[in-house]
Amino acid sequence: MTVITAVESVIKENLTNFCMPRNSYINRVYEVETQSKERFIVKFYRPNRWSEAMILGEHSFLQKCRALELPVIPPLTYDNKTLFTRQPTTEHSISFAIFPKKGGRVIDELNEDLWKETGRLLGRIHCVGETIKESDRTCWRPSIATQRHLRTLEESTLIPQDYVAGFGNAVRQFIQQSDPLFNAQDTILIHGDCHFGNIIYRPDESLYLVDFDDSVMGPPVQDLWMLLPDSIENCQKELLWFIDGYSTFRDFSERSLRLIPALRVMRQMHFSAWCAIQSIDVHFKHHFPEWGSIKYWNTLLKDIMAFKCDTND
Repeated sequence: MTVITAVESVIKENLTNFCMPRNSYINRVYEVETQSKERFIVKFYRPNRWSEAMILGEHSFLQKCRALELPVIPPLTYDNKTLFTRQPTTEHSISFAIFPKKGGRVIDELNEDLWKETGRLLGRIHCVGETIKESDRTCWRPSIATQRHLRTLEESTLIPQDYVAGFGNAVRQFIQQSDPLFNAQDTILIHGDCHFGNIIYRPDESLYLVDFDDSVMGPPVQDLWMLLPDSIENCQKELLWFIDGYSTFRDFSERSLRLIPALRVMRQMHFSAWCAIQSIDVHFKHHFPEWGSIKYWNTLLKDIMAFKCDTND
């Protein structure tokens, strides 16, 4: 009833008793229904993960994209606001936003036409992102993002004692080697977490890009590499199809492809730091049973030490 009451206080309309939890590990997401059978998706943001300014920046990005008829799903506006607060019984408030429900099918893989359509979609979104010169979102480069992730892990005391020194040295060496590669690259507001789970197909419409929670200021290639089914060397067709679509709206820097090995390590560090924060959750071990094991730290350390800095033009 707390969810229903919170939404009713914003939309000024009674809901039915329908309130279905949706699959989301970070935030608490629910589907609710009005008396007229209209469905909404309500996202309660996990406290202390994003600041209000960061969330509002995400909403503004989505609204700018939607104003240009891009296939994204911005939050609904009530009384000129998109972010609302429910004050629980504790001292912490919980922010939430209300989205229209738009169903769709997740794409498992892309054919030539869908690769080109994805390229066009991201090209258009990046055209919007490059117009946003100031943002509270994280700058996605090793000296900033990865340095922060390392600090989170070291302060968590979850790294096995025998690994602390070696792991810290390996990550700092990675940062020192990889960060200069980002100097000559575009840094714009991007989706930041672009994988197949965040692309849905709506029949008779188009591909939609969803879940901008992790949008960052970073190189555009970050929104490509997680979609590739294999290494760059083994994805030449997919890459050409993507660039063909992307270039319809925005130039793509093929030189930025050399960032992918560094971006892969950054992603691993991001995930590890995220797990360290979430590890206090009672359900964490059920979802991530291998995280934090000696095997896990061995594999992560090996992957970081295997990084080779590509300095060729």
